[in-house]
Amino acid sequence: MNLQHEPSFYDLHRLITWLIVGAALLSATGVIIALYAEYQVVCTPALFMRADFLGDYINSPLAYVFNLGLLAAGICMLVSMAGLYLLKLDTFSQYITLTGAWVGTSVILMGIFPINFLTMHRLVSTSYLLSTLTLHALVIIAGIVPKLICPRPLFYLSLLSFISAISLSLQLDWSQLDFPPCDTGNHFCFVAANMWLQTNLNIIWCLSLAFAMRRLSKILYHRAQVHHPF
Repeated sequence: MNLQHEPSFYDLHRLITWLIVGAALLSATGVIIALYAEYQVVCTPALFMRADFLGDYINSPLAYVFNLGLLAAGICMLVSMAGLYLLKLDTFSQYITLTGAWVGTSVILMGIFPINFLTMHRLVSTSYLLSTLTLHALVIIAGIVPKLICPRPLFYLSLLSFISAISLSLQLDWSQLDFPPCDTGNHFCFVAANMWLQTNLNIIWCLSLAFAMRRLSKILYHRAQVHHPF
């Protein structure tokens, strides 16, 4: 099907798709640039640090790039969820979009309040953890009870991300809303590794969601053609 011949109504689907892709690419770009800059300074230990330390304005060389990447990615995520909500696919999908908006808002706030603002950062990073946990749980439910919005790749990615988020929530010190510190030097840190896993899974998940939205627009278009061929 040539998407150029779709009705203008499906422009919203394409906008949502590209906003989600933008969220994934902006966050990935910010992480890669900040991590590369950190690697130039401390070499191998950069690979064992927690991901959120890249936003430290005092110790991370390009923290502003990391934080701006989060800010831009969060805005793209928030706007894309607003667009997805306007599609009004079904009630359950709207719950997913509202939770996705919660995730986007948390990402924006993490860009505004990096680890230098420790108290606020703990609150917003915990909000991000809880929102991603909720979002992936809802998508898993949508995959078990088949919905248009949740194809198999998205379901399996949500399952992996949910397990990772559960693991992080078990590692979190809920009295301080923070994780136990990692040892300095070239030492494997399970908390840091799990954070990186969660970060990468969420970026890939966003790309999978974008492909799911593209698939959805084609399905809805074909259905419209069947019911209204002229």
